[in-house]
Amino acid sequence: MLAISSKKTVYTYIQQGKLNPINKDDWHIEDVVRLQQELKRPGLTTKEVAQQLNISVTTVNKYIKQELLPAFQEEYRGINCYFVNEEDLDEFKRTHEVGRKPSKRHFYHAEQNIALFQLFVKKDEIKEHFARIISVEDPIMAVTEQHEEITLEELLHRGFEEASEIESKKTITKEGYATFAFKQTAYAKSQLYKLMDLFYQYLSPTNMRITPQEEKEQFIVEIKPVLFMESAQEIVELLESVLVSGKINKRSRGIYIDSDLEVIRVKVTSDLKEELQQKANKLGKRSIEELLLYAVEKL
Repeated sequence: MLAISSKKTVYTYIQQGKLNPINKDDWHIEDVVRLQQELKRPGLTTKEVAQQLNISVTTVNKYIKQELLPAFQEEYRGINCYFVNEEDLDEFKRTHEVGRKPSKRHFYHAEQNIALFQLFVKKDEIKEHFARIISVEDPIMAVTEQHEEITLEELLHRGFEEASEIESKKTITKEGYATFAFKQTAYAKSQLYKLMDLFYQYLSPTNMRITPQEEKEQFIVEIKPVLFMESAQEIVELLESVLVSGKINKRSRGIYIDSDLEVIRVKVTSDLKEELQQKANKLGKRSIEELLLYAVEKL
C-alpha cells in the first residue's frame, strides 16, 4: 500500500511513531491509510519528468535551476525534493522542443549556425562592406549598408562572409538575466549591434533570449551573467544606454554583467506554507515564491 520496498522501512516508521502497531485481534487499517496519504507525492518527481521528456534527471534539474521548468520544493519522506505540476510540464512540452531545450528558432538557425543581427563582411581593395542578418526564418534575410534586403544565399553569392563564426558555449548555471532593450534599425553598422557581436562571442545563443516587441519597434535581449574580456569605456557606455535591468561593473579583467536577482529567505510554519501553496494554486501561481513576489509587488 505504501509503495516501499522492504519491511525495514515499515519498522522505521514504527520507531518514528508514524505507524502504531496494535494487537492483531483489534487491528485496523486507519494508520496505514493515513500514512499512505502523508507519503503521497505532491507532484511529479524529477525522475518522472525525465522519463516523460526522455532526458536525464540532471538535465531536468538544470531546467529547474534556469527557471525554464517551474518547480517547487516540498519535504517528502524526510527529504526536501523538487516536484513539478503536471500542467506546468504540459506547458513546458508545448513551448519547448521535445523538452530538450528552449526553442530559439526565432533568433537562431541552428542548422546553418546563423543568428539574428549577425555581422557579415565583404572586403575589396577599397574598403569593407557590412551586412546584418535581419531574419532567420526561411529564407534567411540580410540587410546591407545600402539598406538593401537580400537573402542569405544572395549575400554569400556576392562574396560576403561571417565576420566570426558563432561557437556554442556551455550553459551558464548562475540564476537570473541582465536585460537590454534595443531599438530596431535597418542600419547595418549601428553601434548597438556591436553589443550583439559581443553577446554572441562570449555567450552564444545558448545563454541568450531575444524577444521582439513590434509595438515598441524594439527587441529585448536577456543574457546570463558573463565577464567580457573587454575594457573600452565605449562598450560600457553602450551597455548602460540600453540596460533595462541588471548590473554592469568594470573589473580588472574586463566588464562583468550580472543580473540584479537577489535571494530573500523566509521561514514559515508548515501550516502557513500549506495555506500559501493553496493560495498560489487558487491564483494560478506556479509556486509559493511567485505568489510572494506577486504580493510584494502589489504592496
